[in-house]
Amino acid sequence: MTKVVRTQSKGMVTIPIEYRERLGIDANSLLKVELVDNGVIFMKINYEPEETEIYSDAQIKRWMKADKLDAETAKKLKKLFKK
Repeated sequence: MTKVVRTQSKGMVTIPIEYRERLGIDANSLLKVELVDNGVIFMKINYEPEETEIYSDAQIKRWMKADKLDAETAKKLKKLFKK
């Protein structure tokens, strides 16, 4: 399937609706752009943002306590970082 499109100001190009629908390209889609010999190739990037989890202050406090270094290890690390 071939179409001819015109560049707009600032080099913008409209991707025909049939192409966008077929590829699932919407207003927030990411496209990879590659320069080839005599043109440009646009490829849709299938990107799914990772889910975010919110942790409570109590959970963070427990992790901080569990991650605390003992005095001997802290002393060794401090000595290593001074070098």
